[in-house]
Amino acid sequence: MRRSRPIARIPREVPQPKRTPDPKRSASHLAFVRTLPCCVCAARAPSEAAHIRAGNDGGLGTKPSDRFTVSMCRRCHADQHQRGELAFWSGHGVDPTGLAEHLWTHSGDLSAGTRAALRMAMTITSRRTAG
Repeated sequence: MRRSRPIARIPREVPQPKRTPDPKRSASHLAFVRTLPCCVCAARAPSEAAHIRAGNDGGLGTKPSDRFTVSMCRRCHADQHQRGELAFWSGHGVDPTGLAEHLWTHSGDLSAGTRAALRMAMTITSRRTAG
């Protein structure tokens, strides 16, 4: 009787390459932004981390990096999506990019982030009452 050679077995688990972290994503920064009050109406935290798409590193169908996020309550964030980002921010007379950059450079500093978000909310409120 002739012995056949053993058949090579295919491993059951295919080794996955290690994923490199995406430099555009920061879960800790998003968690920080969610602890801040709404930068539009000053509603208390928790907030949603709203990405600023216009004029940043996002593209068509691509979410911008987490560097460009601001804190917004659910109501203001829904209003922003309904009206459109450019119409929303220009209607309030502010550019949120400066706030997003400030929050990125002070990520984790709750008091600095809260002051910056409330400062923008006061600016919006004062323009609303003046206009």
